[in-house]
This record gives sequence, structure tokens and C-alpha cells, in this order.
Amino acid sequence: MYDFETLRQRRFGGAEKWTALCASSHASPDIVPFSVADMEFLVAPEIGGALREKLDFGVFGYTKADDTYRAAVCHWMKQRHGWGISPQWLVQAGGVVAAMGHAIRGLTEPGDGILIQPPVYPPFRHLVRENGRTLLTNPLKWGNGRYTMDFDDLEEKAKQAKMMLLCSPHNPVGRVWTREELMRVAEICNRHHVLVFSDEIHFDFIYPGHQHTVYATLDDACRENCIIGTAASKSFNLAGLSTSNIVIPNERLREQFKAQTFLEAGELNNYFGLAATKAAYESGAPWLDAILIYLKENETFCRAFLHEHFPNVTVSPLEGTYLLWADFRSFGLEPKELKQFMHQEAALFLGEGYTFGPEGAGFERVNLACPRRFLEAALQRLLNAAKQKRYI
Repeated sequence: MYDFETLRQRRFGGAEKWTALCASSHASPDIVPFSVADMEFLVAPEIGGALREKLDFGVFGYTKADDTYRAAVCHWMKQRHGWGISPQWLVQAGGVVAAMGHAIRGLTEPGDGILIQPPVYPPFRHLVRENGRTLLTNPLKWGNGRYTMDFDDLEEKAKQAKMMLLCSPHNPVGRVWTREELMRVAEICNRHHVLVFSDEIHFDFIYPGHQHTVYATLDDACRENCIIGTAASKSFNLAGLSTSNIVIPNERLREQFKAQTFLEAGELNNYFGLAATKAAYESGAPWLDAILIYLKENETFCRAFLHEHFPNVTVSPLEGTYLLWADFRSFGLEPKELKQFMHQEAALFLGEGYTFGPEGAGFERVNLACPRRFLEAALQRLLNAAKQKRYI
């Protein structure tokens, strides 16, 4: 029913993901980047139709989310995640990262401790430091090819913290935290009065055998001590439309957050972003279901290829997101050397592990959201380059 094979060349359209490739000498149309977390798929036709309708209307004035938009978001949360929310809990922002910045500046003070769990999405670290807060790291534990949380360390660090930035599902390691794991986080954070900002932007990408738990649904105490960052941007490839839905059940926190958002970004929203999100949540479910199947097949292919040809490269289980996290330390290269090999020898542009914190050195993040033939070609280039360098 859907076209997941057509590729639009984004080399010259300002696409962030294509920047490094465009600056390189690799000009082949068979090469695409696998770095920044957006998808190389055409938008769902239902969304395209809604945007064309808005374009044909021809008036793009100041716009805010209306009741029909809020109803669409609430319906999606209930149907997709079993989470009943009130329309009043919703606050729109230009993105989850932007919202995280609003929360840090509006709900903490300079010098306050903020917890992150590296290796983690780079803006977490940057937002803490660039806003003059104290970075507290609670590194994930890597063992037997899987990541887990270090709760003893979290308990100690929470004593110094005002806020925790939780990545759920976790980017880049692909974990979908269990309800039991999240309850332990909640017990610690609630005991030490640590506000939780839960970035759940990847929560629509959950694979068989796993169940995402929205942090706010754990219990009443958690609901009143959290901010949930959501958007249709990852799920439906709408990142360029700068629209997110931040869910804050606690009225006091919500009003503080709204005041900071208004101070920094005003109260108006992206005209096309609202239209695209509403269409996605009202009629995009079949497209997303099909994408999940396609992504799982990409992951199965990639994992099997690496297992066959690179037996010393360990791949983390992909429970959620469309981002594969692979351990290339067996190549014996320093992080910058590994990047140089990937770029220059294999023509591979990946998410370099060290950018997610020192805990990610020697790892690579592979974005699986592309037509399969490009993934197959990329892995073959990797194999050829590794053989030439005698890394395998």
C-alpha cells in the first residue's frame, strides 16, 4: 500500500543529515547517510494530502492549536499507548529538545544538578552545560551485549540533582525500559525530589516482545512529578515542521513551563506542523504499522549481515527506536580513526559513538530508516573496506 523504496536526494536542500556526505568526495547516488535520526521515506499520503489542502487554502497566518488538534493528540495517546490525557495538559513547543531547554531554564536554577544516562542523545549533555547547570552522569551499564541502569549510582547522584533527563525509549542504545525499571527510577527521583523530564519521542517505535510504559502512567506521584516530551516528528518524519506536544499533568509545573515557553518562543505554532500532526494522529496509523514491519526487516538484515561477516562486532538488542547501536571496538581504532575509516574508506556516514559521551567511544549508531537497497549497499561497502584494511 505504501512506497518505502523511493528515495529523494536531499544533498542540496539543507538537510542536516546530509551535511557531512555533501562535504565529502562521495558523489554516488547509491550513498545515503545513516546518521541524524530522520527517515529517508516519503511522508504518509494522508499527511501529504492534508498539507496540500492547507497549501491550497493559501492563508498562512498566526496559528495556535485548536480543540480538534488537541482531540487528535489525546486520541492517539489513548489508542496507541493506553494513556488517557486531558487536553489541558498539552503544551505545544518547537520540538522536544527546545522544550527540554525551556524546562531546564524555567524549572531549575543555575548550578542545579541535572542527571543524564550516557551514552545518550548529545543535546542532553549540551543543554545542561550550556545553561549553566551541573552535569551529573549516571552511565548505563554495558554487559553481555545489553544495557541496564545502574540504580546504586542513580541513588547517589539523585541526592545532588534537581532534574533528570530520561530517554525512553533510549537513544542510542535501543532499550525500551520495563515498567519495573521505570518504577525504580521513580522511587529514587520522588524520594529525592528530582523532577523527571521524560523524552519519549521514539515511543511509537516499539518492536514485538516489548511494551513501552509512559512515565506519567506509573502512579499518581509520578504523574505529578514529570514532563513528558512527545511529537509526531520521529514517528511520521515531520521534524522539519517543528511541532511537539509536551504533556504536563501537574498544573503548577505546566504554568511555569508555559511562562518560560512564552518568554522564549511566544505562544504561536507552525501552521503546517499542526496540520501534519493532526493528520498523522487521525489517519496515519496504517502507514506507521507498515513502517514498523519494514524497519524490523531492515534490522534483521543488518544484524544477520554483521553477525556473519563481523562476528566480533556486538549489536545491542533493538527493542525500540529505528537506531541500531553496534560495538566496533574490535577494530582497534581510536574514535576519530574509526570515523575516518567509515567516512573515507567505507563511505559510511553514521552516528559516531563518541558524540553520545565518552561511554560511546568505539560504537556506531546506524539509522535503519531508509530503503533497504541502500542499507545493503552500505554494509557491502563496509565489508569491502574492512577486508582491505584487514580489520576482519
